[in-house]
Amino acid sequence: MIYKFRMISGDNKAFLRDYKIDSNQTFLEFHTLIQHNLSYDPNQLASFFLADKHWNKGLELTLIDMENDSGPAAIPMNSVRIKDILKERKERLLYVYDIFSDNSFFLELMDIFVPDCAVKYPSCSASIGEPPLQTDPLAGSRLPINSDESIDEIFNEFDSEDYEIGAEGYDGDIE
Repeated sequence: MIYKFRMISGDNKAFLRDYKIDSNQTFLEFHTLIQHNLSYDPNQLASFFLADKHWNKGLELTLIDMENDSGPAAIPMNSVRIKDILKERKERLLYVYDIFSDNSFFLELMDIFVPDCAVKYPSCSASIGEPPLQTDPLAGSRLPINSDESIDEIFNEFDSEDYEIGAEGYDGDIE
């Protein structure tokens, strides 16, 4: 199955990405897709967190294995497929792309569908606006643009079925 995720930023209301990825791919492959699409440095630390309906962080999926004496502190991204964690529409993730400033993208699983043989996955099917800086020294000292409105309201502003405008071709090759 193909999972369609919508990603928005709390710092830039005019930013949106829609990603389509095979549910058999790992969170590391999803991370690589995001990093490549946003032209971020893939060597920077990043994590996915499962999130509840209020965007509270849950289970962490990390780039590196952070096992300690009491067992795993988090699950490595390369060891778990997306479908092993996410099963239903509207499930949520936080993607922390700047660990030191705790800057995150908000992701919601928008759709689950059968793959189209004519489409190569993973892909970015919608690209609106410029992403925030990957590491921003001022980020911790300013309030996000959405401080007076919920992330859910921003998601609702982009409620059309599928955006094809500004879609950036991603050849699906994971480096």
